[in-house]
Amino acid sequence: MNVWKLTAANNLMKFEENPRPAEGALRVRITKVYVNSGDIPIYKGQWRVKYPLIMGRYAVGLVADENGSASFPKNTRVLLHNFLPAEYTGTEACTFTEDEYRICGQTGDGFLRDFVYVKEQDMTPLPEAVNDEKALLLPLVALAKATIETLGVQRGQHIAVIGANTLGIFVSRLLIYHQAAPLLIDNRKDRLDFARNLGVYYTSLGDEQLMNVVGTITGGRLADGVVYIAGAGSDCKDLPLQVCAAEKHIAFAGLSSVSFPLEMGDVVKKRITVHGVCDGTEYLESAINLIANKAVDLSAFCFATVPAEKIGALFAELSASPDRPADEVCVINMV
Repeated sequence: MNVWKLTAANNLMKFEENPRPAEGALRVRITKVYVNSGDIPIYKGQWRVKYPLIMGRYAVGLVADENGSASFPKNTRVLLHNFLPAEYTGTEACTFTEDEYRICGQTGDGFLRDFVYVKEQDMTPLPEAVNDEKALLLPLVALAKATIETLGVQRGQHIAVIGANTLGIFVSRLLIYHQAAPLLIDNRKDRLDFARNLGVYYTSLGDEQLMNVVGTITGGRLADGVVYIAGAGSDCKDLPLQVCAAEKHIAFAGLSSVSFPLEMGDVVKKRITVHGVCDGTEYLESAINLIANKAVDLSAFCFATVPAEKIGALFAELSASPDRPADEVCVINMV
């Protein structure tokens, strides 16, 4: 089968391999892969990874063989989970705890390949109401749901969301669904315009007028909570503590390899509780229902699809121009 491996920074190559079937795993044909913002710094060598690495964090596929499984018979459409338990092979020093995991396409091999062997607990069957393109966004919807649950958002609260990428928009839409009032903050006007078209009615640039906007929306108070979207490409890293009221919560959500400064003296002074959220796997079923019932509307997104033979050219293009249109979802058709 074909696999695409990153052998060094900016060097993505195609190989042919015949992997051994994993015990207790089903063979899945990869059909589509979503290229997200985290793939680009990995490709460019900005994040430390172990080479060679099969890239691709988000993927859908088809169960390829008759297997006797009641839940995953042949041709079942599935979403592949991208956070998997770390397994000790006995060949390397054991440095992880039982709670750690590997991230597909980053700390472990991903889905830029024809086939993968997957255990039943590491994939989710897809209903007909959610097509392949929409299914690729399910992990982000689930992560948005996990973030809101972590914050314990209540009806009527004002929540600042810093970073208007796809995840930031999903968090904002789900806050509205939960009858809270999000204020979406970003340094890109086109992102904020797109968010407003999707019904996110409070938006602001992260400039000198922001605190006036916060005060106007909250009635002179600060936000009841903050979500900072890691990896959104925002320059608003000093804002979470500025816009968050005392004794409230801040959730840092998104890509786990992104670093962000946090003045711990201000955290202590304002008695802020800080959370980190990077995996929403347990909320995938909820995400499917939210999309199937159109509580999260994906109709405005543009799914730009390229064939597998153009994978190398695609990553070179994305590396050269990382600031893509706000509505674009880049998809690789693997079949």
